Amino acid sequence: MKKIVSSIVISTMLLISIMGYMLDIKVYAQVDEITFSQQGGFYTQPFELYLSASDSTARIYYTTDGSEPSPGVQGTYEYTTGIQIRNRTQDPNVISMIRYEPPRPNFGGGGFNPGWGFEDPFNPNPWREPVGQVFKGTPIRAMAVSSNGTRSKVITHTYFVDSNMSNRYGIPVISITTDQDSFFHPNTGLFMGNNFENRGRDWERPIHIEFYEADGRLGFAQNAGVRIHGGFTRNFQQKSLRLYARRDYDDQHWFNYNMFPGYEQRGSGEEMSRFKRLILRNSGNDWMETMMRDGMMQSLVTHMSHDIQAFRQTVVFINGEFWGIHNVRERFDGRYVQSHYPDADNERVAMLDVKITQEIDIDEGTEQDLQDYRNNVLNYVRSNDMRRQDIYDTIKTRIDIDSFIDFYASNIYFANTDWPGNNKLIWKYKTDSGSYEPDAPYGLDGRWRFAMKDTDFGFGLDYGGQVDNDTIRHASVASQGFLTANYPEAVVLFSSLLENDEFRREFINRLSDHLNTAFTPDRVNSVIDQLSGNIASAIPEHNNRWNHRIQNWQENVNVLKNFANNRGPYVRQHIQSNFRSDVRGEATININTDSLRGFVRVNSVDINESTPGVTNPSRWSGVYFDGVPITITAIPKEGYEFERWEGLTGVSQQSETITFNPQNNMSITAVFRQKSSTPTNPTVMLGDINGDNRIDSTDYVLLRRYVLGISSIPVEDIYAVADLNLDGKIDSTDCIILRRYLLDIITSLPHY
Repeated sequence: MKKIVSSIVISTMLLISIMGYMLDIKVYAQVDEITFSQQGGFYTQPFELYLSASDSTARIYYTTDGSEPSPGVQGTYEYTTGIQIRNRTQDPNVISMIRYEPPRPNFGGGGFNPGWGFEDPFNPNPWREPVGQVFKGTPIRAMAVSSNGTRSKVITHTYFVDSNMSNRYGIPVISITTDQDSFFHPNTGLFMGNNFENRGRDWERPIHIEFYEADGRLGFAQNAGVRIHGGFTRNFQQKSLRLYARRDYDDQHWFNYNMFPGYEQRGSGEEMSRFKRLILRNSGNDWMETMMRDGMMQSLVTHMSHDIQAFRQTVVFINGEFWGIHNVRERFDGRYVQSHYPDADNERVAMLDVKITQEIDIDEGTEQDLQDYRNNVLNYVRSNDMRRQDIYDTIKTRIDIDSFIDFYASNIYFANTDWPGNNKLIWKYKTDSGSYEPDAPYGLDGRWRFAMKDTDFGFGLDYGGQVDNDTIRHASVASQGFLTANYPEAVVLFSSLLENDEFRREFINRLSDHLNTAFTPDRVNSVIDQLSGNIASAIPEHNNRWNHRIQNWQENVNVLKNFANNRGPYVRQHIQSNFRSDVRGEATININTDSLRGFVRVNSVDINESTPGVTNPSRWSGVYFDGVPITITAIPKEGYEFERWEGLTGVSQQSETITFNPQNNMSITAVFRQKSSTPTNPTVMLGDINGDNRIDSTDYVLLRRYVLGISSIPVEDIYAVADLNLDGKIDSTDCIILRRYLLDIITSLPHY
């Protein structure tokens, strides 16, 4: 009986494979795998590529135009001997010569008249052929067909040959290989006609992607899907592309690679190593300016509490032809939350996108989620007196105030005028209770959080925010005009919150904190120099590919640097002019300490080497405002303890945390001393937050409430019990560590 069943199975498999071959159905065999004599990547000399199959009787077919091999179809070759791999730059340009632009509308039969004196608004970037021959790699796609008709999987490698290939770009190289029709079919190609405006799965095409580091090392290679990405900038000739990792395309249904070295999950601090979606961005409205504006701005604020999109500069090739500089970015959706917040279920994410059309799109979630935001946030602040502390305390359970303030402070500093009535992404995680859960993992407590995207209009863009733009007023007072993005509903939340004394003073101090650290001219210029240096050598080739779309690139970069050098004083002027009832003038605070013994926290920032923009934690200065009290905390390092403050009067000199009104030019010293060798309190236990000599869920709840500013820790030396990684801070990381300890994920404290 077993022999009969086995015979039937074998016969059925043979029939399926023969039918698959005849009908061009892809029937993949586990045998007949293709072997390439050389892996894809960078080469300095031409060479002969050899292909072989595990089944010596199988026939091998390959293509060089990006299409998948299909026997009998034009462009598919049967492999018989080696394939010459060389520098193909002098070969004719192929896909870069395909003209694609949207049809021009007919204005009553007259068409668009260039004599009207302005650019054609329906075709802002008409097609231009490249200048000269574009640099070309060689994509080889191969498969084996066995004698019984079964086919192997298609294997793809792209080869780049140049005598200086390892130094040609200095940034990673991405190769996209696909059937030419995916982008260029007259009717269904993503680039053709008005197809670039289409959304959804029907307008997703299969591709193979290879990611090579700047030195030629392969990062990852897999099959994926691609769509056009973006808003108005879809009109540009160089399109932004959105990449999808799916099981439909590849066993690797994530992009499992450390795409952004050093980039950490927002929720856990662990390094990011997998992504479900990626964007190859054309730099948006900055496309003809610097090719880095939005990415640069978001790079300045990666450490803040609002969500951002990681950024990495690359060059892209499509079917072997150079396609220019693209910025690799994350995409905001439920998968973003799942990737960044390890405890998140992407199906429980609500995500809203505020549009300049005065609409709010539901990117994730339901109409009920949109109504929740409108009713419980916008309408709540509109219909209640935000000066009342109980009303403000309620709104703090509905939006994450830290996320909100950092998000607004950043956009205000950037002078982003395409906001807050556009490009404002809001998301929350829907809790089991449907309301705020303060003990939930970081970011997943049910409150609305804020995410940064498309800041292209900032940092001195010609039609965006100039260096003297009062963006505090722009974000809080509704007005009408071209590209203002601040209609009444867009400003109601910020303007209402500013009526509350606690919020207003916290906002002023937080914005000042960032001006004194992350947004200092030296720090911002160093980021600009690094990022512009990354792409400087690729700009001429990029410009030739897109026929001189960028005019005076270095001058455009200098606009960013001029903004960095001059923006801070303007923002401080705007603080004084918008908050006259609070602010009586500027005050410089000089903080001195022995940084080997401890450091000082000023409001929300730690004055140590880990804070961007702090270069000398032993001698630090910041500008604050007379009339807006600030809070400073002395934080000793291990083996030391705080002794006293010097340079302050009217406060407790021995209190680790003090609040005072800054005035004039103040010099303050935090004095630390070495701890006695005899423990002052030998019964203190790390993790025992409430001091009851045991570590349990009660300690976790108390620690979370302390981090959220709801309650205090009832022990004398709070760092001895709550600083679980001994980094001199008590924050959400300590909560995560304690939670993992209670769940037996880690077995000892401290945990570094």
